[in-house]
Amino acid sequence: YISVMINLILQYPLFYRLYQKTVRKKNHEYDLFKFIFSEIHKKNQIRMLDLCSGDSFVLKYVGEYLTDYIGVDNNEKYLKSLKSEWPDFKFINADISKLDELREIENFKPNLIFMNGAIHHLNDETMKSINDFNYKFKNSIFLSVDPVKHDNGLINKIMIFFDRGKYIRNRDGFHKIMPTYKQFIIDDFYQMSFQNIFHFNNINIPELYNNWKNLIK
Repeated sequence: YISVMINLILQYPLFYRLYQKTVRKKNHEYDLFKFIFSEIHKKNQIRMLDLCSGDSFVLKYVGEYLTDYIGVDNNEKYLKSLKSEWPDFKFINADISKLDELREIENFKPNLIFMNGAIHHLNDETMKSINDFNYKFKNSIFLSVDPVKHDNGLINKIMIFFDRGKYIRNRDGFHKIMPTYKQFIIDDFYQMSFQNIFHFNNINIPELYNNWKNLIK
């Protein structure tokens, strides 16, 4: 019953953002995203495809660096207000496992594919479909971030419970479903015991991360 109530509450953007704000430190992954996108923008225009985009909160940090953007999600509550807030960008209500059927994406030709906190909501079969789709843009930058089940601590279990993802995997589990991507763990974005795993392609995330850490010291 508690799990059902949490799902009902957190499907609304206002409550979801309130939850997210309570667990973050001053310097969190959105600050890192802003730095990463600003660095990419210095060399290239960015045409971003955001898979499982949710409320597209990342745009508040990186929107200024984007030439074009498509967000794909199946939660109409998240997408409803975005079209007026970001009129120059496109938001599509669609099943994430049927990306091949979306003509808007077929003609979009993204040079950056982004998945923020999405993979742990998707089963292995869906992820295989997404990986196959992403391979069509194998020369594009790929960046994803997800929480990792990394210990049996009480606080970590509570965090994972509130996150609502049904497929929060340990490190080996992520290696299994994302075999073509380099990856590394960052564990200091949250106030509680919670680790993130980054997958990436055609971008040097470790170098950018170290540069950002040096910048904010």
